Amino acid sequence: MWRRWHGEARLLPPLRSELQTLIESGAQAELLDRFGEDLQFGTGGLRAKMGVGTNRMNVYTVRRATAGVVEWIRETAPRERRRLAIGFDGRRDSQTFAREIAGVAAARGVPACLFAAARPTPMLSFAVRHLQCAAGVMVTASHNPPEYNGYKVYGPDGGQVLPDDAERMVALMRQETDMFDVVALPPDDERYRALVAILAEDVERAYYERLAPLMTAESATNKDALTIVYTPLHGTGGETVPRALRLAGYNHVYTVPEQSTLDDRFTFARSPNPEEGVAYDRALVLAQERSADIVLATDPDADRVGMMARRTDGQYELLTGNEVGALFLSYYLEALRGQGRVPERGAVVTTIVSSDFGEAVARAYGVSTERTLTGFKYIGDKIGQYERDGTRQFVFGYEESVGYLLLPFVRDKDGIQAAVFLANMAASLKRRHGDLSIALQALHSRFGYYRDRLLSYTFAGRDGLQRMNALMSDLRRNPLQAQDAPLSAVEDYLTLLAIDMTGGQQSALNLPASDVLKFRFTGDAWIAVRPSGTEPKLKVYIGVKGTDTQTANDQVERLQSVVEARLQAFLA
Repeated sequence: MWRRWHGEARLLPPLRSELQTLIESGAQAELLDRFGEDLQFGTGGLRAKMGVGTNRMNVYTVRRATAGVVEWIRETAPRERRRLAIGFDGRRDSQTFAREIAGVAAARGVPACLFAAARPTPMLSFAVRHLQCAAGVMVTASHNPPEYNGYKVYGPDGGQVLPDDAERMVALMRQETDMFDVVALPPDDERYRALVAILAEDVERAYYERLAPLMTAESATNKDALTIVYTPLHGTGGETVPRALRLAGYNHVYTVPEQSTLDDRFTFARSPNPEEGVAYDRALVLAQERSADIVLATDPDADRVGMMARRTDGQYELLTGNEVGALFLSYYLEALRGQGRVPERGAVVTTIVSSDFGEAVARAYGVSTERTLTGFKYIGDKIGQYERDGTRQFVFGYEESVGYLLLPFVRDKDGIQAAVFLANMAASLKRRHGDLSIALQALHSRFGYYRDRLLSYTFAGRDGLQRMNALMSDLRRNPLQAQDAPLSAVEDYLTLLAIDMTGGQQSALNLPASDVLKFRFTGDAWIAVRPSGTEPKLKVYIGVKGTDTQTANDQVERLQSVVEARLQAFLA
């Protein structure tokens, strides 16, 4: 395959030079990795390192994937909705890939709506709905390192496509047996200019107008008392998040200057992931200078937002997505109850690997919680189901990985609106409690001391995926056991069966099949295990409920030891 690429006259010079270097250096393992298989189109799209090869993100793999998406549009969408919305972030080659996507659509007679500049993922989700497009593509690799890029596909509802549609797109993509034959019109082509519309400011203005319910949720006095430090971590939130906070009336917002501009190398960010404490190092310096109440950070495509809160002792604490979810639900549902507006059939939607903390809070206000598989596309799908059948009313959606949605005019997690409603929450809780740490402590005193932890393990080597699959098989035969907490149930989302370990009864799990195992122990503790599916990584989620902070922390440590003891033989 690499020899075929090397002899291909249509291969772009930079990619040819990269391939020539690999060949001359005898990098056989690297050539095998790049050309040994095709880049996998997962349930949401593509994500990989950039470079030459069938297993890399480049113009040829992007064109081929787009051919599948465009043919799916032609196959499924009524003629009046045959439009493709296209957005991109600030990563290397993101704009190039976006223009290639538009060029493929135009070559096949499908109009495209292309953002003029790098914009957040939630704006692409909004544009699909606002412009009544059949689909959308967002070029982004979220918080991955700089050498990565990706390709997220959205359906007509503005949510990431679900497995059935993704599988059909893959089938159509595979009909393109030679990716060099996929035509992408250049931007100076007459047909490109006729079929590709550049999205103007009015689409973004319409997005901000839909934020109106958040703008008056708190008093000007409360807002003026709040000081916010924000970092976009060199991402697309640099313009959009401060604009939204200003429109909401927050006058004391300070953006980390060296991280405020788009930078495809993330030069001044130790990590572009707002879940990680190291991502906040420069923001914390500014926060100390300004005595900020909260620190907000969005990832490069601004669909997720992390939060640090100043404690009474002046130090800053990084809150988990589960803690923020519980805090926000308490604040929001209390406000709705004060107005007599808690929905009778209200529902919070979260995932099977999220903590039970938020569910306990919602239950106290008469609001149910529904669980989905990991991935915000499933939360967005639930919102659509509620709208169609009227069985429930959506209240709030969140993932433990700091993804949140309150106003469902977007159908993906939205870091822009989340920044505003989290600022509203912080402003209110500061007035009532003094700081968020006291408010969180009050929640723990009322509902229990919930703690959670995410662990990630890389299964290195050529046989990494095989060893990871062997581990999952072993866990199905011999479930995890903890000395101080008997195993009470095992939920297998691949077989869609839940087994009560005390009596042996089985019950069905009403979700799509997925390779996830969840082990429940007595005392409200659990461990969930799931392979990444696209790379040799295993994610392990731990959730516990203690009688105080120390017992909860100790229980997390013990369960982590159980996991690591079991994984040791498979990681070697």
